[in-house]
Amino acid sequence: MENILILHNTFGPADDPLYESRAGVMDQVRAVVQSLDVLGISSEVLAVENLRHLTQVLGSRRENLIFNLAEEFLCSIEQACYVPAVCRAFGKHCTGNDTPALLLSQNKIYAKAVLRDAGLPCPEGVVVYPPQKGDWENLSAGRYIFKPAFCDASEGITAESVLLLPDERKKADVLIETLHRQFAQPVIVERFIPARELNVSVIERNGKVNVLPLAEIDFSAFSQTQTKIVDYNAKWQKDSFGYNNTPRKIPADLPVAVSRRVESLAAAAFKAMGCRDYARVDFRLDESLNPFILEVNPNPDISLDAGFAAALQAAGMPYERFVWTVLTNTQDRLAASRTAGPTDKKEIRC
Repeated sequence: MENILILHNTFGPADDPLYESRAGVMDQVRAVVQSLDVLGISSEVLAVENLRHLTQVLGSRRENLIFNLAEEFLCSIEQACYVPAVCRAFGKHCTGNDTPALLLSQNKIYAKAVLRDAGLPCPEGVVVYPPQKGDWENLSAGRYIFKPAFCDASEGITAESVLLLPDERKKADVLIETLHRQFAQPVIVERFIPARELNVSVIERNGKVNVLPLAEIDFSAFSQTQTKIVDYNAKWQKDSFGYNNTPRKIPADLPVAVSRRVESLAAAAFKAMGCRDYARVDFRLDESLNPFILEVNPNPDISLDAGFAAALQAAGMPYERFVWTVLTNTQDRLAASRTAGPTDKKEIRC
């Protein structure tokens, strides 16, 4: 296989509040480079600041296959979604999900609408747009989780993100205002599904969707007063209680019928969102083990210590085989596009 160009986003200064989630991409870069070395495939790593920078460098690159690890540009949450389309305009093809799936998944408002339209179960909820306040009287009473509509990696989610409505309406108003100010985007307020949480990794092999062994987050170390969620600290702050007390169990200990139901829903969500190559579907289960889809993540963390790699291991699939699989998928897409005519290469400004 030809030389591979590995693209990743830059991640700003270390004092940025979201530095850990953005800089985590380098663990993924190292995992891919290591695997390519094992496979005997040469590669080069390139950090990209924004789409304008990308168009400036692509014209001089000879690689046609790109391992795309660009998740979020500092200047724009949305821009990184266009990396596959821009690369394709230069006659190059990317691993991972294409621009439409990336854009759709990033906007959790639209994504939930698509999933519901496909008949897939999602928690009920509302969207509060800036500078509006929540109309809590029209929600059925219960616990709700508050999260930014366009962020991933649990950005904006803390242990205080789950509130009882309408009882805690004053706290809810303050939280909405804080998230609007911090992220300048709508806030999704959806019913909190209390019992169990699953991360389901999905890959595409030989044109077929394969669901890997289900992983469950183990909240057994949490007290009765602690909210059982994987918030930002649990994902990124290595000295936090959540980070050190949310191990995963693979395979999840579930009745066979429930596991099969979740697997079916994960594959259906993958297809409904137009995903390709790989993705992760996150679920919560209620007390009766009914599954609800929280989100489809088209850019899951694929570093060696993350859940996706653990699911590969549980499936008996070496990490190098995963890398080879997505590169083969990409090579097939490149070959299929060879008959297409030339496209214009235009500079894009951030």
